[in-house]
Amino acid sequence: MKKIVTAGLAGALVLFLAACGDDDGGGATAEGDGGYEVVYVQGVTGNPFFTSVTCGAEAAAADLGVDFSYQGGKDYSAEAQTPVLQAVIAQQPDGIIVSPMAGEAMMPTLTEAQSAGIELVFVDTTAEDQSMAASFVASDNVEGGRFAAEQTAELLGGSGKVLVLGATPGISTTDARVEGFVETMESEYPDIEVLETQYSGSTPAGATDKLSAVLSANPDLAAVFAVSTQEVEGAIVALEQADAVGTVQLVGFDTSDPIVEAIEAGSVQGVVVQKPLDMGRQAMEQMVKALDGEATEAQIETDYVFLTQETLGDEDVTQYIYRNEC
Repeated sequence: MKKIVTAGLAGALVLFLAACGDDDGGGATAEGDGGYEVVYVQGVTGNPFFTSVTCGAEAAAADLGVDFSYQGGKDYSAEAQTPVLQAVIAQQPDGIIVSPMAGEAMMPTLTEAQSAGIELVFVDTTAEDQSMAASFVASDNVEGGRFAAEQTAELLGGSGKVLVLGATPGISTTDARVEGFVETMESEYPDIEVLETQYSGSTPAGATDKLSAVLSANPDLAAVFAVSTQEVEGAIVALEQADAVGTVQLVGFDTSDPIVEAIEAGSVQGVVVQKPLDMGRQAMEQMVKALDGEATEAQIETDYVFLTQETLGDEDVTQYIYRNEC
């Protein structure tokens, strides 16, 4: 397992990014020299994490002479991603980098791409059959969940009642975060009670509704672990509505402008921040190796930093805050 990279220990990630437009669901972002054509199918459009993955892939594509574009669904679901991926397959690109939603649900369409002779690389999330991809680039999400559990336990002084706000069952990344968090709490912090995980449906509104109901039934709730951007943003609203900001500790995963503002205001105690720029860059590099017939790395794990009020002034941490555009 990789260790979490904390303030002062994160290495500088140097990326030379070409300019690109807003993440509106598609459009060419890097024109190569007539070589390979590669498309990135995002988990969802308009999400700072997936935008940052796109920026990293774009930068690598520009360096490698790859024609690069991206597409994504309008919501975070297999139902939204499937027709997008099918449309990309119909274009017959050389390769598709994809963040597959709910891996089992995407298998038929991913199999269609493979049957068409299109090279696949998975980034952030994986499918039921990971071997379909030449490489899988992602954070160690079980370890990230464990780290979030340790931070939450420290905030609580080792005791209290905690809720996990999950996303959508079947998404490999967020399922792994839940697993790491719950296992760590149960094995290492016996005085912390972990309530049954609630799932938001991967929407802020869903997270707000789920947390509001739990707060009503559990006025002694001490902390919440929110597994991704949507859940953190929804939890912030629920805590504000219940006048529980500061009383209930909130630890999460990923960043957005509202989350950074909430950290500054003290509504969120900290979030685990991934390195999506690095993920996108490495995914593109592995894709080109696969297309060139070279050996690829089956799995690449990237690191984290932890963003809090204290580390907001630390460039070694803040350089990894996710982007809304390249």
